[in-house]
Amino acid sequence: MADALRLALVGCGRQMRQNLLPFLQRIPGHRVVACVDPDRSLAAELASLAGGVVHAESVEALDLENVDAAVLAVPPEPSYVLTRYLVEHGVDCFVEKPAGPSTATLQDLDKVVHNTGRYVQVGFNFRYAETLQRLHELSRDVRATPCSVTIDFYSRHPSAPQWGVDTTLEAWIRHNGVHALDLARWFVPSPVVQVDAHAITGDADRFQGTVFLRHDDGSLSTLRIGNHVRRFLVGVTVQGMDGSRYSAPSLERVTLDLSEGLPFGQELHSTRNLDHGWTRSGFGPELEAFLDACRRKPAGHPVNGNGNGHSPAWEAPTVADALAASKLCDQTMDELHATGGTGFGSLTDPVPASAEVG
Repeated sequence: MADALRLALVGCGRQMRQNLLPFLQRIPGHRVVACVDPDRSLAAELASLAGGVVHAESVEALDLENVDAAVLAVPPEPSYVLTRYLVEHGVDCFVEKPAGPSTATLQDLDKVVHNTGRYVQVGFNFRYAETLQRLHELSRDVRATPCSVTIDFYSRHPSAPQWGVDTTLEAWIRHNGVHALDLARWFVPSPVVQVDAHAITGDADRFQGTVFLRHDDGSLSTLRIGNHVRRFLVGVTVQGMDGSRYSAPSLERVTLDLSEGLPFGQELHSTRNLDHGWTRSGFGPELEAFLDACRRKPAGHPVNGNGNGHSPAWEAPTVADALAASKLCDQTMDELHATGGTGFGSLTDPVPASAEVG
């Protein structure tokens, strides 16, 4: 283990304990050397789970000469501050989305990453889910021309304002719905040129909505989102101008529903999730990609952020991707605020429904 990557875990709460550390423990070639959390008891507890390593209340208390890389799972404000500090001190970082509390902070972080040449990967784990990876691969030719992508992304939480955001709707979009916006950018390679957003609010803390993205090549992305559900759901459909429709209605399977415009119904991929979530959630493969990129990174040569060096084969999401997704969050909220949540302006004479409820 002398040449193993030396890893610090920063933020020892639920996300680190339940999702990140269990998958890290299944990946060879690294060793955890420190656990950091302002709550020293949480840091100590995680340190014992990680093998009795050093624990501290702050990254400033660590000897960073003994740390090669860090995995961060903290709220957006300290996430930005800590990642900035670590990369300026020569530490590569994996940082949970959204990686910063605002577009302005992400712009600053992107510049810092660019200038330091460190490797920073942002935790958009659904890009690494096996089913979505397979859908991405199968639909490659379809997506090379104008296409239509529909993304269903539903999660009950956040169900209240959090992390300094005033409303549940905005908290959800910035801290969970941002995954759907990132998936739209990943599936459609053409830049987004227009955003239309619509929302239905059941009460102060429950909503459902639709966000339409028009891309520069004419492609359309439709995001159906909300926290009005009882359970988590992700699904993606890609429909091409060749009459085909590839569908991943969940994180378990991919089907070819239409071929040349005719019903087809062939199952192209399935996973039974017998590996404790490795292929389903994406956490394992994305952390594996991060550790592999850190090990392969030539000294003094960046692998993302400024176009130099060698990019990971996984097309790993970077701070630049988090910044682009944040800009889409801004535009989505601007659209909702400008129209009261209804998207377009109202008609002077509303068109009646076919049958009005009496």
